Amino acid sequence: MKSRYLLLFSTIALVLMISTACALPFSAPGQILPSQPPATSATPTPETPTSLPEESATLTPTPGVTALASPTLRVGYLSTDTPTPTLEPVTADVLRLSNCRTGPGQAYDLVASYPAGTQLLVLANDLGGGYLFVQDPQKTEDQCYILTNNLKISGDASVLPKFTPLPSPTAVPNFTPTFKKFDLCKSQVYAQFTITNIGSLPFLSAYIKVTNTKNGESVEKVVDAFDLTTGCIIAKNIAPLNAGATGYLSSDVFKQDPRGNILRAVIQVCTEKGLGGICVNKVLEIRP
Repeated sequence: MKSRYLLLFSTIALVLMISTACALPFSAPGQILPSQPPATSATPTPETPTSLPEESATLTPTPGVTALASPTLRVGYLSTDTPTPTLEPVTADVLRLSNCRTGPGQAYDLVASYPAGTQLLVLANDLGGGYLFVQDPQKTEDQCYILTNNLKISGDASVLPKFTPLPSPTAVPNFTPTFKKFDLCKSQVYAQFTITNIGSLPFLSAYIKVTNTKNGESVEKVVDAFDLTTGCIIAKNIAPLNAGATGYLSSDVFKQDPRGNILRAVIQVCTEKGLGGICVNKVLEIRP
């Protein structure tokens, strides 16, 4: 009886062991199974891509180093740390009637004569000094040399360039005589002429001889000035007669009134006093 119970208990125990073994998951040789059962399968949720942070343009400064701002370059512009200074224009006010020439001296051709009060633009200095190279703002093609002593400068002319002038031309004296009028001094008649210096040298003296072709009377005299005479009085003294300037020349008085007759005038002007230096002669006929 006791043996029958022992056999029955052994049989039941064997059945239970087999059942337990069948419930365990099968593993292939060498495969390691997780100790926890897998999670319940669910419908997969699509992954939302993670947004990466935008790259920052700000640089992290290195300790002890000062960060410099980078200049913004534009197409067509040149970046420079040092701006180019703008030079203020230099101007000159003419103090007295002054001639302006192609070079620094009376041997050069006359470009223009500027009266007092004219304002000019200063372009450059003369390499030799004493003159400035200027431009007429009202007539920009007129660019010439003018004496510095005849100008009042506004601005710093020392920053301007220095020009080397053209070689000095050969000095050529010349003039144009023109009959002006007859005048009276103590009831006696004399002839008056204008003399325009169209050469490149000043004139310091002159000789004039006027002949009445009807009666042959001639009057003559030598002068060291080109004064304007009114009646018997010198109204304006002009000496020397510079290049480009206009002066006057009067004959001596006639004994007989020459008016109404043909007159012949011989005029000589010279570059030195007393009819010295280079002299130029002109003959002029005066008809009533």
